[in-house]
Amino acid sequence: MQITIRGHHLSITPAIEENIRFKFSQMTKHLDQVNSMQVKLSKDHQIDKRSKKGSANHIAEAIVRLPGIEFFAQATGDDMYASIKKLTEKIKKQLTRYRKMQMNFQPLPIS
Repeated sequence: MQITIRGHHLSITPAIEENIRFKFSQMTKHLDQVNSMQVKLSKDHQIDKRSKKGSANHIAEAIVRLPGIEFFAQATGDDMYASIKKLTEKIKKQLTRYRKMQMNFQPLPIS
């Protein structure tokens, strides 16, 4: 499985990269059909006029490709690690739903 990590308006530190690879490898260890993943991390530099600081300005997006289907999720948070955690929860929910559908639609063996 290939994981591509890109940063937009921020640099990817080794700690963030290791965190992403660990969380996504744990999530997909029961699904061997995953072809590739793209993770895009970005930081929005807009400032809230009332509080004078950016709220939920760390954005994490992911595209997970399986044969014949793609999953997309986006999460925001005040911290990059929090947005990555939310992102992995969203993708995990989609993958478990897909896996349950695959289990329910398996053809019965002919005996």
